[in-house]
Amino acid sequence: MSTLIANTLQGINTIKYDANTTAMTVDSSGRMGVSNPIYVWARRSDGSLTADGTIIWNTEMIDTANAYNNTTGIFTCPRDGHYEVHWHYLHRFNGYIRTTLLKNGSYVWGNAGATVLYSNNTDSSDEQQVSAFGIVNCSANDTLYIVISGKTGAADIYGSTNSHNGFMVKFLG
Repeated sequence: MSTLIANTLQGINTIKYDANTTAMTVDSSGRMGVSNPIYVWARRSDGSLTADGTIIWNTEMIDTANAYNNTTGIFTCPRDGHYEVHWHYLHRFNGYIRTTLLKNGSYVWGNAGATVLYSNNTDSSDEQQVSAFGIVNCSANDTLYIVISGKTGAADIYGSTNSHNGFMVKFLG
């Protein structure tokens, strides 16, 4: 391995890992591009959710690092760094729904009561689109997933073949 120490590098547009693998590019405006981004986008198309537990977003739209398991609902971090996590869903019927992000089986923010997303629907004929996101520092092989950690009444999370719900994870570095 070589080490380069410099104050300024000029005229570089490609950084390679080895002769065959591009690690990063820089365009003429100075924008950097990463050749192997870590990005997941999944949605739930398997029916509505009515009980506490892990939300399984069973239809993967994008999984650039093969890091999401669409049968368990668990994203496994391929590398150390910060990850941006988003989720949204259609809350239907009377009652509240509390969802939160877990890292390695533990609440990222406090406990089940210190939820990230709490929605309360008081109209049985109404629907609410709700969403949340967080940024989490992780090590390689840490797991991230969303759970329903409380609900009341007839409240559910609608699941169908549309995009009323979704889960996204993006590696920030």
